[in-house]
Amino acid sequence: MPAKITLHSPTPSLAPLLLPSSPTDSVIDLPLSPPPHKRRNSLPVPHASILSRILFLLTCAAVTLFGIVLLLRTIPNLSLPITIEQVKIQAEVLEEYSNGSWKGWTHIVFVLSVIYVWKQAFSVPGAIFLNILAGALYGPVVATLLTSILTGIGASFAYFIGKFVGQPIFEQHFPDKLVYLRKQVEENNDGLFYYLVFIRMFPLSPWWLLNLASPLLCIPLGPFFFSMVFGSIPYNLACCQAGDILQELSSTADIWQPILLLKMLLVSILSLVPPFLTRRLKRWNEERVARGVMVSEMTSV
Repeated sequence: MPAKITLHSPTPSLAPLLLPSSPTDSVIDLPLSPPPHKRRNSLPVPHASILSRILFLLTCAAVTLFGIVLLLRTIPNLSLPITIEQVKIQAEVLEEYSNGSWKGWTHIVFVLSVIYVWKQAFSVPGAIFLNILAGALYGPVVATLLTSILTGIGASFAYFIGKFVGQPIFEQHFPDKLVYLRKQVEENNDGLFYYLVFIRMFPLSPWWLLNLASPLLCIPLGPFFFSMVFGSIPYNLACCQAGDILQELSSTADIWQPILLLKMLLVSILSLVPPFLTRRLKRWNEERVARGVMVSEMTSV
């Protein structure tokens, strides 16, 4: 009797076939779908869904920008500075508005904080002028702490934006490259926080790109946030110190002297010392355990 071979297929045209074979009648399953381990982890996101996400993001940016404009109008003569001269003018406007009152001081902190977070979230340039303005209003120490925390909060919003819009695009069009980069991050997971701090401290690093790319590489939000806070301290401190001597500045080029950039570079390199020592210690422990196993095997023989 011919053996019956059943081909599992979603199309009705591939019906069971009768082929002459052994005298016994047996059923042989030949699956046409790929094995489970070769299938994609997630279904591709349709282009219409990606486009809708981009439109939703642009709508949020426009609505929040309108809110920022309304917020600026709550303080008379306040505007977003884009030059050092405008920073000087805005510093005088805000000092006159606060007039030493707790209510005015709180209002100014709230307005500047919202604007700062919005700029970081949507990667809008010009945060350096807000850093200088904060340094002129609150002094280098308080301004550095405030702007560093706000930098972490704003970068966290950018993190979610990258996850919302960028992740489906990269997973659909560049899956192999994404898997490779995620593997590199996973291999350096022990010193991930220090590597992130190093990148943040390194002069002229593209922070906006790091904020958007981090969720694509499966970097956890916790290490991302704290590395942003601590890693941005040298940059924010330099800007806030410039605000303390605002009247002596003529442009942002007066801040970035070669000696300052060299100091920031040295500090960023020092942040790599802990993961280097941790890796060396881990390797030494592994070698010590391996030698102990070999000695125990030799003694047992």
